[in-house]
Amino acid sequence: MAPRLFLVMMTALAASAVVVARGQDQPVNLTRLLDTYYQGHYDDAIRKGAALPDLGALRLQFVQGTPAWIGADPANVENRRAAVAGFVVELAAARLESDWGRLSDLIEWTCAQLLRASGPPTAFERTWHMATTALAGRARVRVWLLGPYARLPHQKPRTPSKDDPPSPQHLLHAIERFPDDPRFELARAVAWTWGRDSEPMRNMRADWQRNIDRWAPPRAPQLEAITALEPLRGVPAVAAEAWIRTGLVHVTVGDHVAALNAFEMARPFAATTALKYLSHFLGARSLEMLNRHDEAIATYRRALEIVPLAESATVALASLQFLRGEQDAAVTLIDTTFAKTTTTTDPGRLTGYGFYLHWPEIKAAMRAELKK
Repeated sequence: MAPRLFLVMMTALAASAVVVARGQDQPVNLTRLLDTYYQGHYDDAIRKGAALPDLGALRLQFVQGTPAWIGADPANVENRRAAVAGFVVELAAARLESDWGRLSDLIEWTCAQLLRASGPPTAFERTWHMATTALAGRARVRVWLLGPYARLPHQKPRTPSKDDPPSPQHLLHAIERFPDDPRFELARAVAWTWGRDSEPMRNMRADWQRNIDRWAPPRAPQLEAITALEPLRGVPAVAAEAWIRTGLVHVTVGDHVAALNAFEMARPFAATTALKYLSHFLGARSLEMLNRHDEAIATYRRALEIVPLAESATVALASLQFLRGEQDAAVTLIDTTFAKTTTTTDPGRLTGYGFYLHWPEIKAAMRAELKK
């Protein structure tokens, strides 16, 4: 984002926050929160920050006070800068459902003013960008990540209009800083599909919404997305998810033969529980659509061996059993599953949210870098 735009944005932020701060019953002590987070008491700091009744005063202090807090210990500037960045990301995660729009500005401010301006990229910054990309996936903010004329690597740039609302194009910063990391290119391809798949766009500012048709690509989106995903399917680090995302694109156009092939191709590369589960669960859905019900049932069961009690596969399997006249088996499956409690995240519920599928692992990796 241009420096002038940043100045205008942050001046407006500070002015609005002053009003809020004056009416705040409980003063915000950002220094104490940052000290707590910096000392490794991450959950405690985030719990206290997320409990604030209003974020206005904290946002003002963040912009005005974090440079001084970072510089208070010259021997540990890099570590303190990372702590500030980690804190704002985890706070955004804790307040994601209610305050993403208010905290995403601070994330981009941190990106531009603290990280990208500090010198060469670091291992921490890599994990931080993965974390911000994951949270933006939960919010499904394509324009915030990629700009109004979102394009894939093989597409030609489109000429912007002077009337286009500003966008930080946050994911493009990660790609510029870490061009060797295929995960960011995968995230780019996935984000590009939002609003072009079966799920609606979310967190759309009014000025972005008014321009959505003008920004739409001229070519069939499924063809463009598959073209972008093809080279990533040959990169072991992202091959499993690139195949899964390819399969999901095929599903959107009803080509379940191609989708099934893609989900099956993902399995040898799947290294995480979530990706193993999705390769079977989504494959079972395509088998069901192809009327290969016996194979679908077996594959749903395999998915449930990978993530027991997952609601997505449980409901899908029970529904198929019920339609086949196996009511007793369906009722038993539902009763058995929902009688138990689980804290395990269901990957099938997260496929539409990009890298948020990997949020627990990404947060853990970011904290591991903070401790180094």
